[in-house]
Amino acid sequence: MSDKQKAIVALTFVSQTCTTALGALDDGDRERSHPETSNLSVISKDLHSLFTLIYNLSTKLSLALSPSSPTYSASLPLLQDLAKHASGVVYCVSLLNEVQHGATFIRDTKNIIKGILESLRDLVQTFIELAACDLPSTCRTAGEDYLVRTAALHDLITTAQGSNGIPNDNRSAVRRNWSVDKATLEDGLSEVTRMIEEAERDEANHPTAEDDDFDDFDDGWDELGLGANTRLNKDELARAKSVYPILRLTTLLHKRIFLDVLSSTFLVPVPNVAYDLLLEQSHSLLAASDELVATLYPSQDPDSVCKEVAALMTIIAALRTRLQVFFSVDDGLDVELNQLSIQDAPLSKSCKVNKKWFDTCFDQMSRLSSSFVSPPHGEL
Repeated sequence: MSDKQKAIVALTFVSQTCTTALGALDDGDRERSHPETSNLSVISKDLHSLFTLIYNLSTKLSLALSPSSPTYSASLPLLQDLAKHASGVVYCVSLLNEVQHGATFIRDTKNIIKGILESLRDLVQTFIELAACDLPSTCRTAGEDYLVRTAALHDLITTAQGSNGIPNDNRSAVRRNWSVDKATLEDGLSEVTRMIEEAERDEANHPTAEDDDFDDFDDGWDELGLGANTRLNKDELARAKSVYPILRLTTLLHKRIFLDVLSSTFLVPVPNVAYDLLLEQSHSLLAASDELVATLYPSQDPDSVCKEVAALMTIIAALRTRLQVFFSVDDGLDVELNQLSIQDAPLSKSCKVNKKWFDTCFDQMSRLSSSFVSPPHGEL
């Protein structure tokens, strides 16, 4: 067997190893029952080391199999090591479990590793095509692709090893996901703000009578489902203004959790599952908020608005329940602090969460939503 044929076999083996590794990542039941280590810092360090090895080996492989002068014999030990390290990455993931390390951390880590393994497989597949191609046009295309795919793999590994890569722990992973939801919630609130401001400008610039004439004008577009009138009428504007404070407090509450709860390091450890369940409520809150914002566009259906306000408040109530574990940890710290003697070393209170602020916010939201959840007859 020639060196070229051996290289094709080795390339194929690496590609199959990546495919198998990707399948193992999707299998949530492959946690090791008795892992050699559960220390997150050790596992993370091993992952970063493997990423560096894959980065360097892929660079050497691209030089060895350069289409202009491929050296197939030089690629063989590189491919052997790449297959070993691809399997090693999955082995590291198998050491993780949701109780000790957190479901959000594991999910985000798996997603990053999937991207790297898929990119490595794409690069290897390009070299297989280069080694096997006979048509000059095909070889030319693959010859250009290998540089692009090498760079793509390098970019993914660099990102994985940076501040936006593998999280430090589950709280960091939840905080990163929370930040994405926070930005989307703020965008939704901005939409409603613009909607109200535009409606107020229209109301100021057009007399009521002219508005009625405009509404009654039939331009024919409505029959095609492309009605041109997208302005809020007086009742719809009033309804949007009533919903706006609820959405504003929702966004503020979400931001305050990000700043206070998810940015605090509690002296009494909070279970990883508490952070994971809190993030689930964030996703639900975002979905409910989006649905509510959508009902405020003209033409509004008052029943739909009430329904979505009620759905949002159901999520808010669940979120309040999920937060209690963080407050109870805080209360436990107060007891410990009170039991300290004068001679004891002082403990930092920077981790304390202001429960009173959250209680006030939840109560205010309940009050604002009451007219929508149980509206008096004839209103809205």
